[in-house]
Amino acid sequence: MIKRFITLTLSLGILLTAALQAQQPIHLCGTRDVEAVKQQMLQNRLEMRDFVFPRNAVTYVPVRFILVAKSDGSGRPNERLALQALCNLNEQYADQDIQFYLSEFYYYNSTTVYTNPTGFGGSTAIKNLMQYNAINVFVTNEADDAAAYYQPPAGPGGNDWIVATSAYVSDVRVLAHEVGHFFSLPHPFHGWESSGGWDPNIHGNPVGTMAPDGQTLNELVNGSNCEIAGDGICDTPADYMFPSGNCTYNLNAKDPNGQLLDPDKENIMNYHFGCSSYHFSDDQKQEIQNSLFSSNRNYVRPNYTPNLTEINQSPSVISPSQNEEIPTYNHVELEWSEVPGADYYLLEISNASFGTRTYIVEDNSLLLTDLEPNKGYIWKVMAFNEYYTCANYSTQKIFKTGDEIFSATVEELGLESWSVFPNPVSGTQRFFVSTKTTKPVEMDVIVRTLTGQAVYSKTGVKVAPGQTDVELSPGKLPAGMYLVSIRAEDAVDTKRLVVVE
Repeated sequence: MIKRFITLTLSLGILLTAALQAQQPIHLCGTRDVEAVKQQMLQNRLEMRDFVFPRNAVTYVPVRFILVAKSDGSGRPNERLALQALCNLNEQYADQDIQFYLSEFYYYNSTTVYTNPTGFGGSTAIKNLMQYNAINVFVTNEADDAAAYYQPPAGPGGNDWIVATSAYVSDVRVLAHEVGHFFSLPHPFHGWESSGGWDPNIHGNPVGTMAPDGQTLNELVNGSNCEIAGDGICDTPADYMFPSGNCTYNLNAKDPNGQLLDPDKENIMNYHFGCSSYHFSDDQKQEIQNSLFSSNRNYVRPNYTPNLTEINQSPSVISPSQNEEIPTYNHVELEWSEVPGADYYLLEISNASFGTRTYIVEDNSLLLTDLEPNKGYIWKVMAFNEYYTCANYSTQKIFKTGDEIFSATVEELGLESWSVFPNPVSGTQRFFVSTKTTKPVEMDVIVRTLTGQAVYSKTGVKVAPGQTDVELSPGKLPAGMYLVSIRAEDAVDTKRLVVVE
């Protein structure tokens, strides 16, 4: 189930088009141990040789997005990027009876993973965060000078994760490419990854028998050695790695027989940006099926069908209306129209002082109690469900808060006092909210980080007159300061909680 949460994000200033116009096109993929990917493909072929594949039945594959921020919680990628990436992924795999759905958003704070996921500390942290019940996609700020990468070996007990940078994860083919590696597809130019691309002054023309990795045969244009050379896939043309940012190939590279190459620029597993469309070859699609139904991919076939309702409209903003002035600042309710088929709404609100905050809610309203007085805010909302993540935001609206404080207090509702204990508490220890009240009260308890991200909530808690201890079990919390709030009707009160190692 998708977790409800609040997170603070910053707008991205890196545009894909700018990078593609640079003199040195960025490498799409930084996948480690590409030979392991090819060997897994060959192993899958043997395992699935006599397998009878299902016909005309879609397999729904869960995807878990881990959105990584710096250690202080700043810089976290916007969930909208992941939703768009999932939409693109489904479009690229639509003709293969494979579709993907969102199983979870997970939030992790680590400057090490954010800036250097391939280092020892970063990869160790990632391995500890893996859950083998979905494809794990870590969205970070850096990926070692690549847009993204896949980390083999495949299957539980291996590594089997994908890292994608926030600047590129929603590009139309980046995640599709890395999921191709996840399903054991090599690059069409396998053996040339470390070369930086064919250069006649270095590699000759015609090229030699062996690829620059020293262990892979160069594939011949006539295809006579296609099963044992290059990527080992016979309907992908011979390719010696010709990256480009504008979907062009105008070189005269020759294979060992002196025949001119004609690479497939629009192949998803290639390194050509800027094409009008992309595709997998028929043989690549078969290798994807081999991987999907192999034994080490059991964990991404849960035999579950998500909500498949297409969401083809955006919510309509109801309140606050355009340029409305709200008298209070600690009690502002945002409301929008319900959208058929939507299970969740992504709400984005921003102003100059606190940047952009995003909230995921299941209802069509959200009460905010922590806005600043006398400030202008811009907000918008989009609808989605587990499977359909392609809808657009609503029209954005502007409102302004006033300087009045909403007057209701927990005491007015009969709650004489409350506390959090033990405090401090260890990151894995349960803790309690203790209340003393003169009458029955129904309340919600919410635990947030100092940046406003909700990490745990317990709703509809009913406490009887007298003293009641409400147990809270949010799971492992990283060390730091947290805010514990209780909300009863329109009253909200907050206390601090310290979590230690």
